Amino acid sequence: MNFLKNLICGACIGIAEAIPGVSGGTVAVLLKIYDDLIGSISKLKQQFKKSILYLIPIVLGMGLGLFGFSHVITYLLEHFPMAVNFFFVGLIIGLVPMLLRRSLDGGFRVSVFWPFVLMLGIMAALAFLPGDAGESAGLVTEMDLPTGIRFFFCGIIAAVCMILPGISGSMMMVIFGVYDSVITAVSTLNIPVLIPVGLGAAIGILFGAKLVDYFLRRFPQATYFAILGLVLGSLFSLFQKAAFAFPTPEGFAALVTLAVGVVISLFFTKESKEEKAQLKA
Repeated sequence: MNFLKNLICGACIGIAEAIPGVSGGTVAVLLKIYDDLIGSISKLKQQFKKSILYLIPIVLGMGLGLFGFSHVITYLLEHFPMAVNFFFVGLIIGLVPMLLRRSLDGGFRVSVFWPFVLMLGIMAALAFLPGDAGESAGLVTEMDLPTGIRFFFCGIIAAVCMILPGISGSMMMVIFGVYDSVITAVSTLNIPVLIPVGLGAAIGILFGAKLVDYFLRRFPQATYFAILGLVLGSLFSLFQKAAFAFPTPEGFAALVTLAVGVVISLFFTKESKEEKAQLKA
């Protein structure tokens, strides 16, 4: 019975992670498995058998949920790119209040604001650089060494963010311009593309979370301001990618999906009592 329950919970987390802006960590908190999930990961060496038996159905469920829902996302990206990208924009805008709450927790100091300026500037520069190496240059279906390294590090970042309640791992992939390629690779089982992402995700879950936890505990405001800069900076490339046209039927649909994205993101990032407890732990 526990195996089936954890399988279903894992599937819910997997579906959430396929949607940029919806945090798998938040879903785990809502399903009341976050403590056990993080505990099993952090104590993998000390309690290997117990942790593995707990993690297997969750990881399996995540894979099934992600694979199943990836077909839906891939279809929508192919046939309704403007509406889907504006939906992502709405999800990003809806993240801002939560990130501001965490960035300003304890008051505002100029010294912790510079990471925001730096990350925002980097993302803006990447968006407007000529000859963009991101997904505007086309869907990545074959892997070379430089692209593999980029996907590897994106996998690390996405996995780390997936663990944190309120932060979406797939949104980080949108921000770094690999989401379309990765979700298409999942739906088509393109193994060469998935290997570097999967290796990065495994390292991010096992080791990267500890590094982020260190920064969040030692420099929480600066860390969240840096994340806020990354998130807002990603809007530049998303607007370019969406190729917004108005007034057109597609443009009206895009504005509707933007509003829907904002509402969904605000709903999933509002602070619950459980999440507050996780952040203080």
